[in-house]
Amino acid sequence: MSTYRLDKLFSPRSVAVVGASPRETSPGRAVLRNLAAAGFEGSVSLVNPRYGEIEGIKAVKSIQELRQAPDLLVIAAPPHSVPGIVAAAGEKGAATAVIITAGLGHGEGSLADACEQAARAADMNLRALLTDSM
Repeated sequence: MSTYRLDKLFSPRSVAVVGASPRETSPGRAVLRNLAAAGFEGSVSLVNPRYGEIEGIKAVKSIQELRQAPDLLVIAAPPHSVPGIVAAAGEKGAATAVIITAGLGHGEGSLADACEQAARAADMNLRALLTDSM
């Protein structure tokens, strides 16, 4: 496993969460709450095309609308959208991403494989919690 850009994963100055929702059980919303509860002092951004604000954080509709590329992107979006999100994050210049979405599959031709290819093309460090159920 490469250590490239791990400082951005473990000590980010900015975090963007993609896919949080107002639902109490939303994994993305839990990430936002945990960042606040931990006293994260960096900037926190939210990307969600459906909601204008969650947990008091204004949302933008796309990654390209973020003012700056985040050090860390946390992806909690529907599986079919994740490869495109990784590609957009790479184009924006995100250093690293963590995928907490279930159902990406495994192996060649899977959504997980498409995510890895998009991250590699953008020279982005990618970590994924790849499970079939969450």
